[in-house]
Formats: sequence, C-alpha cells, structure tokens
Amino acid sequence: MKVSFLLIVSLFVFLSSKAGAQQGYPPPCTEVEQVNLLTDSVKRRILYEFIQSCLNENGFSVRYNKGIVYLTQYTNEEGKPCWDLYARIDDSYKDNPPSQFMDFQGDIVLVYQGDEKRRPLKAAKDKEVLNKCLEKIIGDRVFTRPTTKERWTSDVMPISNRPRKIGNSRDMTGGAGQIAIIFNSDGTYEKRQYY
Repeated sequence: MKVSFLLIVSLFVFLSSKAGAQQGYPPPCTEVEQVNLLTDSVKRRILYEFIQSCLNENGFSVRYNKGIVYLTQYTNEEGKPCWDLYARIDDSYKDNPPSQFMDFQGDIVLVYQGDEKRRPLKAAKDKEVLNKCLEKIIGDRVFTRPTTKERWTSDVMPISNRPRKIGNSRDMTGGAGQIAIIFNSDGTYEKRQYY
C-alpha cells in the first residue's frame, strides 16, 4: 500500500514538473514574433493594472468579448525607456501592423517600436503577410471596421453657408484613455494619463 502511494506521488511530482516546463502552444504563424517584455514584477503589474482598467472603464467591449492592447516601446528625449499603452476594439492595427506581439494571461498585446515622440514606426515587413498572421493570432477579439461612407447631416459650414457632406465622427475604439509609462533607472516609474 505504501509503495503504490509513493509511486502515485512520485508520478504526480514528475508530471507536474513536466507541465511546469511546458510553455503552452506555439503561435499559429511565425511571421509575427512572440516576445516577452515583462522582465520584472513591476512591468507585469503595470500591464495587469492597465488591462483591468480597460475592463472596468469600458476600454474593452466586455459584452462582445473584444479588446486588445497596443504597447509602443520607445526611448524619450531624456533617454529613459518608455511604454505607451492603449486599448483598441477594432482592427485598426491593419493600417500599420506590428512585427511583434505578447500573450499576457490570454490577452493579446501588439508590440510596436516607437520614436522619441511616442509615434509607432512604420511596418518594415510586408503588411499583407503581417496582417494575415495577426488575424490568426487575434481571432475575433476585435471588430472589423466598416468601410468609410459619407453620412447625411443637416449642418452647414460656417461662413460659406454650404451644407456639410459628412457628419461628426466618433472614435469608439476604446475609452480607457492612453497611458505613458516612463521607467527610471532606479526601478521606479512615472505614469501619465492621456485622453
């Protein structure tokens, strides 16, 4: 009886150690590189808190299970490493697809490289190839943007008094704002909220 119990415990410990070494399933394509920027607990907490704020402040569409994170990493004018984080619920990434992504606890984070003014750099690889790969990675987590159409409005242009051809536009691709994280060399960080 003791031998069989020890054998079961040993087998459980062995299988647990193998399962702990498992890295999960590989991405469905290799044209977009999977990376891990979460090199310490501070960065993990920042990303976790941002995603939670997107869920709590309707940056993501919880009802329709939509939402991904854009992370732009750059070095600011002072030479400090920075992140810009913002939520999106549409497929606007297709305009400038990144060549890197992260999977953070089941959430997709698209990783962009940026210039010192926080602007994502243009895609260096073939956009069509990157977009096909990203569609497999992201799946149905974003809405497909409809084609732009003119819409009726009764408004008139100031001064010229001509009718406007297009009504007001709304940016409905995330409402949790945008935050910039500035990492200091002493391990601390600053957070700046943008709306």
